[in-house]
Amino acid sequence: MQLKAGAATFLFLFIGIVSAEIYEPFQEDSASAALEDVSNNGIPSASEVSEGPEEVDHGINLQQIPVSKPLGEVSAVAIDSNGNLIAFHRGDRIWDKDSFTDDFTMSSSLNAIPNSTIYIIEPSTGKVLAEYGENEYYMPHGLTIDSKGNIWVTDVGRHQVLRLCPKTFKPTLILGEKLVPGDDVSHFCQPTDVAVSADGQFVFIADGYCNARIMKFDSNGTFIEQFGNPPAQMPAKNGEFFVPHSIALIEDLNLLCVADRENQRIQCFTAGLSKGHRQTSPFGMFVTKAENIGRVYAIREKRHYLVGITGAGESSQQQQQEEIEPQVFIIDMDTGKAETYAKGLEGHSLAVDTSGNVFIAQMHPNQILHMQL
Repeated sequence: MQLKAGAATFLFLFIGIVSAEIYEPFQEDSASAALEDVSNNGIPSASEVSEGPEEVDHGINLQQIPVSKPLGEVSAVAIDSNGNLIAFHRGDRIWDKDSFTDDFTMSSSLNAIPNSTIYIIEPSTGKVLAEYGENEYYMPHGLTIDSKGNIWVTDVGRHQVLRLCPKTFKPTLILGEKLVPGDDVSHFCQPTDVAVSADGQFVFIADGYCNARIMKFDSNGTFIEQFGNPPAQMPAKNGEFFVPHSIALIEDLNLLCVADRENQRIQCFTAGLSKGHRQTSPFGMFVTKAENIGRVYAIREKRHYLVGITGAGESSQQQQQEEIEPQVFIIDMDTGKAETYAKGLEGHSLAVDTSGNVFIAQMHPNQILHMQL
């Protein structure tokens, strides 16, 4: 399917994803006034939600990209302006119980990964066109490419976020202190993902495995503000995170959506953007969520289509039988319709282009898959 551009109407409903439900539709109250009456753009009440679609066999053709060089655990993928695939992988490094100490510091027995950890790949042939990152990264995780072509990576071992030059792949900005975890505004603790506004003015960082917050920085890396906490008790409340694993910025809706992995939900908040027709709104105001959708590992948005992938957790066989089956999902945010694809497929990250090509990063087996929506 060709991903189309659409009007800024926000109907956030996971229809057809097992037992997913919509919670707390956005109502007209004192909080919504700060969003310039977003409810006029079509946010429904629960009574306005329509029935879900029938089960359809989409006939998805999954293909493995025949990458010409060995891959380690593929933590992330992205698509650059030339249509090439960028893969961030762990070489010969495996994240296991001995990788980190009890205080989340990288094991002293582990040095930087000697292998290349960044591949530039021609997606149709799998040929590795270039490779970077030798002796640089400790535990690769997130990867994002901004509108200027800069590559942003997160390293949960280094506890840092790095902006890389798209020509040299050398760092042009480093946030956090190398190999030092922390919870103040100058440190991260296993940061997971990055989103950048189109003008480059704002950088959003999900932090992460051992912190439960979303942080906002300016283009120079100066901290602006943050929100989020770990759950005080279960079930988690709005704005509480249990591994915020992936984020997606939908600028024209002034939304930042968070894959709240272990809470098995997606939460969306105001991004605090001020450009365009919207007045300035606070950062981190809760807007809406979808729950009971499985462990959401990755979300990416393209022209009002939110594409995501879920995965299984490290649980017992009985618990796995009771869990929601891993799958790829896509939500048309203009109509509220959602469909699922490739049930049983797990992934750690994904990238999507405007033609409906989806690339999925996997671990064990360490590979990249392609599917056409």
